[in-house]
Amino acid sequence: MIKIVKPLLIFVLFFLLEACSTLSGLKFWENDEDEMEAPAELIEISKSVSLDSEWNKKIGSDNNFGRLVPAFSNDTIIHISSNGYLVAIDSDSGLVLWTIQTEDLVSGAVTVGFKKIFYGTLDGDLVALDFKDGAEIWRSQVSSEILSPPVTNGSIVAAQTSDGKITGFNIKNGEQKWVHQNTIPKLTLRGTATPILAKGFIFTGFANGKVSMIYPDSGAIRLEIPVTINEGKSELERVVDIDGKSVVSNDLLVSASYQGNITAINLKQGQISWQEKISSVHDLVSVRSRVIAIDEKDSIKGFGLSTGAILWQQDGLKLRGVSSPAALGGNFAIGDSEGYVHILDSKNGSFIGRKKVSKRPILEIISKGSSLVVVDDSGRLFFLSVS
Repeated sequence: MIKIVKPLLIFVLFFLLEACSTLSGLKFWENDEDEMEAPAELIEISKSVSLDSEWNKKIGSDNNFGRLVPAFSNDTIIHISSNGYLVAIDSDSGLVLWTIQTEDLVSGAVTVGFKKIFYGTLDGDLVALDFKDGAEIWRSQVSSEILSPPVTNGSIVAAQTSDGKITGFNIKNGEQKWVHQNTIPKLTLRGTATPILAKGFIFTGFANGKVSMIYPDSGAIRLEIPVTINEGKSELERVVDIDGKSVVSNDLLVSASYQGNITAINLKQGQISWQEKISSVHDLVSVRSRVIAIDEKDSIKGFGLSTGAILWQQDGLKLRGVSSPAALGGNFAIGDSEGYVHILDSKNGSFIGRKKVSKRPILEIISKGSSLVVVDDSGRLFFLSVS
């Protein structure tokens, strides 16, 4: 959803919404040919990978305010719903270890580490809980809603907010240590990038199309480079948010933006190594020296990590409302809006496994070893084994 801050644009959009029976009429940058495209129909595949449903549990509700991604901690899965219901589940048996009902509207899902659980709220609270029983340890206020999971290195926990800031807090007591702010455009997508920790730094992207490399303890910037230059003629064309998760591999930082590029930055030289045109709001994953990216029409592309060459393109899930991918050994998993989970070979993008696990759209997938945790848009959590 696009967030408009100009009163005039709000009025115009309201008028258009009143005039149209569905949102399909609001296709600002698509032509008639695009509007006629239908989602790809699934074709029969030769399965070399088997997916088995081990258990599933209803955890949340139909309301999703941000990215509600589960988290693994050894054999425990931690998940929180948008209405603040947090649960710890034994991954092998599916047994619930403990639950708590917070009073929060949760929009930035859980991060687990160093015997603590962290999440962010729609009201701009960063909350730290005890991993043993979910007891609250501290709560700190940030400047705006938190729409992605926080990140921690054991000393600092950092949360990104929708107003272009990322803030670092002392992990023990929640004391604010630093704030880094990027100027964001007047018109943005509703969402933020998910910060990651790699090579001792925090990496994240912003709505202005820039990616930052941040010292966790001080918030100082080691490197900041635009993935995409804002060159559109209209405000809509100039929306270049980085809303997906970047990857760091082989001294390269790779990020992708909406209506922009996928860009690899050499971290030693601080320069762009390669760049290709793509519009994406999904997470990137790196598998077998390939970077997997999904464009705005759900075409999946495999880029060579070192060269940026497009090695393959898979259109079998085009316009099927796919989730972000999750690495799975040498392969990767992805969900779609009809409740299917697909396994693809990262070498050539071919389908090697498929299972319908839900009647609802799949929103998130995470992996650990040969297991997948899948969340649909009703808040139901599925645990799958892959063999």
